Amino acid sequence: MLRQNDRNMEMCIGRRVGGFLRFALPLAMVTAAMGADQPSAFEFSTVRVRSAIGVPIPKLLAKKPLAKKEHGRLSFSDSGLSYRSQDGKTSFEIPYRDIREADVSDSRKILLETYDILKRNPFEHRSYEFRLNEDHGLDLARFLAERLKRPVIGFYDVGAETQFRVSAYHRHVFGGAHGVLEIGPDGIQFKTERVADSRTWLYRDIQTIGTPGPFSFRITTETETYNFDLKERLPERAYDLAWSKLYNLETVQVYAGDPSEQGRLTTKAGR
Repeated sequence: MLRQNDRNMEMCIGRRVGGFLRFALPLAMVTAAMGADQPSAFEFSTVRVRSAIGVPIPKLLAKKPLAKKEHGRLSFSDSGLSYRSQDGKTSFEIPYRDIREADVSDSRKILLETYDILKRNPFEHRSYEFRLNEDHGLDLARFLAERLKRPVIGFYDVGAETQFRVSAYHRHVFGGAHGVLEIGPDGIQFKTERVADSRTWLYRDIQTIGTPGPFSFRITTETETYNFDLKERLPERAYDLAWSKLYNLETVQVYAGDPSEQGRLTTKAGR
């Protein structure tokens, strides 16, 4: 009687385990298949401009024999980017850790530079130029800034509330751009109607800032320098904020004599 009960229990357990496996195995296979191909956060139909001299070519000169154009698809995922040409002859992937510079300041162009040195031009890094038929949007710049350890050239929202706004003029070698300089706790922004001139600089990406006078301001990064003519006086507190955030300094206000006149004492808190 006991042996019969044991056999019945074993058969019951076997049926339950078998049913569980029949359900769990297909589910595991589906889950593995979904994780095999990482979804793309951004995907673009592009024209890749391939330089024959190892450096980016201006649009007016992007003709044979200086450059070759190749149609393809460019995708950005959480771990890196991938490209595949339309004819299937060219394909490559680049993890974000291998990108030295990303420039998305032009809404219809993506410029990428890696750490690799060109054999035919030992003074230049390997670069990739992609031209789009539509705007890539501001979200791409922020997406890359969150994943790259290096500066991203472009404009994107930093999220934090701006504390100081000053009308400014960005000087070019020829001409310039009117806009607004904004200084906040997470970074500095220059907003202008000329999208290619708009910038977002996180403090981690800024090398130096300078102000020879209350109507001038300079920002220098590893990739560029912006000189501004300010249309109104830059508040001292605005420069103090940027300075303290850039160098991780704790600013202590010291008042001497007239409370309207305040001195400044900065102590290093560690960068």
